[in-house]
Amino acid sequence: MIGKLLTIAMRNLRRQRRRTIFTALTFAVAVFIYTVLAAVPLTMDRIAENASKGLRLIVTERNNLPLPARYCGTISKMPHVLGCAPEMLWNAIYRDPRDVIITYGVTPDLISVGSSSDYQIPPEIRKEFWADRRTVAVGAELMREEGWKLNEPIILRDPQNPKLTLTFIPIVALPTEYLSRVFWFHRIMLDDAVKNLFGVNLQDAAAFLVVRVDRAQNMGLVASEIDENYRNSWAETDTNTESDSVADVVTSIGDVKAIIYSLCVVILLTVLLIAANSMAMMVRDRTSEVAVMRALGFQRTHVATLLLSEAACIGLTGASLGAAAALWRFGRGVSLGPVTGMLGYMEVRPATAIAAVAIALAVSIVAAAFPVLRAVRIAPATAFRKVI
Repeated sequence: MIGKLLTIAMRNLRRQRRRTIFTALTFAVAVFIYTVLAAVPLTMDRIAENASKGLRLIVTERNNLPLPARYCGTISKMPHVLGCAPEMLWNAIYRDPRDVIITYGVTPDLISVGSSSDYQIPPEIRKEFWADRRTVAVGAELMREEGWKLNEPIILRDPQNPKLTLTFIPIVALPTEYLSRVFWFHRIMLDDAVKNLFGVNLQDAAAFLVVRVDRAQNMGLVASEIDENYRNSWAETDTNTESDSVADVVTSIGDVKAIIYSLCVVILLTVLLIAANSMAMMVRDRTSEVAVMRALGFQRTHVATLLLSEAACIGLTGASLGAAAALWRFGRGVSLGPVTGMLGYMEVRPATAIAAVAIALAVSIVAAAFPVLRAVRIAPATAFRKVI
């Protein structure tokens, strides 16, 4: 019986093709936008979760000034510390002056802060990286975004000082979400260039320090010891976990999650109202059919199943189109721009698309429920009277 009702429902959708198509397109557009918006905080949460597995602390200067790189010598000797690496930031441009690329100058100490949960660079590539100061490790998304290729030289320049130009050779594309837009280079390249051009020595300067801790339960203890050790010094420290630092990057541009989830709710309510209006018109057009079916002995459940099936088919078809479009466009990931630095990355995953389709299907059924319930409660004689 249910199979026959579904067949009839599919045939009924062809009667008002224009209405069916536009309603389905409404679901498609809404699901596309919803899927893309929801993917942003979900991707950020995955990045923060991956960062927490590294058992690392990020040490910055309390007033956002450079830190002495020599701090790592003292920090490395503290209990429960496995390694410390200073990193230098350099904001460079490739071709478009508006497209700022955030690069990170590193030293061989970077190896000491790596963990088993991180992406493991093959030993031969790692050896090549440290042997040639021109080589760089670049995130796969940044490589794709800029059109770079492995082993082909790229030239970056300082937006404020045109004379400061460096040539790099990417030898590895880092495939993980967390490192999707990272740009690691030998900081000695920048140190020597600045010293030769401007006579400024940057060797003891660091934008931040990365500290590896032995166990998760010691993270807070080490962070407190670092900050206490440099309290009242000319460069006081502010130490946070790596996952908290990731979250700070997102919150620095506003309460992104709250805004996105609010937009998602608005989208759902809008689609709910549009779908309810379409279903109300569809049920009104079916008044005579409902009367005939009820007069022929069809139960209310049969009529309700028929009408709800039509709504579900429209919602499912439109939602599937929207989710498929989101996967096709953003399934490989996309940059969120230089504002969020190396964390500016978003990827739509199949699980997110499936969840969006399920929500849209539920919305279509809920939107149709009220007009359908009104239709099936009308007595056949009353329904005929309305038609006549």
